[in-house]
Amino acid sequence: MRSVLFALAMLIAPISAAAQGIVPACRVARLAESPAPREALGGLGMPPSHLTDEEVDRTAACLAAALDRTLAAVRDRAVAGKGWTAMSKAFRASEHGTFLQVYADGKAAPSYAQYEAGARMGEGATVIKRAFRVDADGQARPYRVYVMERMRTGYEPGVNDWRFAAYESDGTLIGETGGRGNVRVRFCADCHQAGRAQDYLLFVPPRHRLDAR
Repeated sequence: MRSVLFALAMLIAPISAAAQGIVPACRVARLAESPAPREALGGLGMPPSHLTDEEVDRTAACLAAALDRTLAAVRDRAVAGKGWTAMSKAFRASEHGTFLQVYADGKAAPSYAQYEAGARMGEGATVIKRAFRVDADGQARPYRVYVMERMRTGYEPGVNDWRFAAYESDGTLIGETGGRGNVRVRFCADCHQAGRAQDYLLFVPPRHRLDAR
């Protein structure tokens, strides 16, 4: 229990000043004039509710270059040099307490695009989540990059051999399954137990899926 609580604390702890990556131009004007209440900012397990979908879209567009730099800073063998296909329509509020969008590489995309009907993905298949946060006063910034990579059979049987990793917006490793900071991403594996019937994947709501009408 202590290790799980520690992992949870590490995931929701404020990020370092070096990793904040504030983009002054990307600010929601409405909130600059009238800040959002703390409870609207969300948290782990509770999506933020202080932005409209239109504001989320505008903010994501403003942060696009900064989000690309964040991804480029991630030094992960499963991420570097790959092309990515969006698996959700746009950035939306998530249970990570941030606004995020899901992407898959060439090995993962065909199965992921079938959502719950998808087959078990092969070794090397990788899914990532890119995220940003918006403070109570409307200031936006890139947030973390989350990685799921399918490893060899037997790597981590408890989660169908997925490796979880998380990185700060400056590319600093927070932790990875079976490696440095393993305890800090144990909560990821615990949470994804809810998706064990669908290869331990947790999908965006149907209305945000690319095939939604």
